Amino acid sequence: MRHYIESLNEDIKKIEIFFEAAKKGREFNFVIDIQPFTEHVDAHLTDLKMNEDQVVALPLMNELKLKLLIQHMRELSVECFFDKTSKKVFLDKYKAVQHDLHYLERML
Repeated sequence: MRHYIESLNEDIKKIEIFFEAAKKGREFNFVIDIQPFTEHVDAHLTDLKMNEDQVVALPLMNELKLKLLIQHMRELSVECFFDKTSKKVFLDKYKAVQHDLHYLERML
């Protein structure tokens, strides 16, 4: 389980790097950059989802919070590549995901 959380933490770091690069004007290719990365993140989220019972059993976690974590992570994995993404919305999701991942890392 810890491996899944560490993988997602690495993904969220890459998301931040991609977001900063997009904001500085870098353009990404859908087939080369975006699609492989989103599939990579989805695979890690699927691994996490397979351990849903263990995650929702934690004191500050429930099914809705896990569902939001997965949804936000999926959205961020795409939104980080586009310079038109709202910085405020992106950062709100980013911080929520980061907070939840750190919590899971501490608890598991």
